[in-house]
Amino acid sequence: MKYLFLIFLFFTLSLYSQNTIKGKLITSESFKEQFPVILVSVDGFSGKSTIDKKGLFELPIEKQQTEYLLNFFINDSLVKRYTYKNKWSQRKRPKSISFHGECSITQKMVGQDWKSDKLKLYVFQEYELSQNDLKYQKKYNFTYSLVSKKDSKNYDCYKNYNKKALKYLVLVKELSLQKLNKNTIGKNRFSITDKSCIR
Repeated sequence: MKYLFLIFLFFTLSLYSQNTIKGKLITSESFKEQFPVILVSVDGFSGKSTIDKKGLFELPIEKQQTEYLLNFFINDSLVKRYTYKNKWSQRKRPKSISFHGECSITQKMVGQDWKSDKLKLYVFQEYELSQNDLKYQKKYNFTYSLVSKKDSKNYDCYKNYNKKALKYLVLVKELSLQKLNKNTIGKNRFSITDKSCIR
């Protein structure tokens, strides 16, 4: 009887593992600090799951399909979609999913923007800039570029650009971080001694 129970238990666990979407969302540590709560769901299914601190998540398969469309949410905004193939649900390890693709905005662009007087600082803000912001950007010859929260998947791209841009502004123009727009991406983690350098 015990032997039959073990067979049944093994079969049940095996069946469960093949009917579960298992994934690991790959993000930077700074991204996790900025967005500690990320939800994921399957298009057309009822359930949602909160991604844990390690980026891991599991979702039950309510209906067998060859592939599933995963929806990722931050603050109720849909920020990413990803196609998950059914065969991946049979893997022992969760499927790794990079949260953002190739950056269209890079640190290499900072030097070019500096030389052409088109330096930018990206801010997570959807409403208009204040008069103080407009005066400050004019004084130090840069432009605040507004970014919607829906584009938060590219947070690391904006943060890396800002990191190098801030070095130009702080070292060359002696800009004060305290007077920057509070929503400037990466402002709170900026350090003049970090590996990024002016070239």
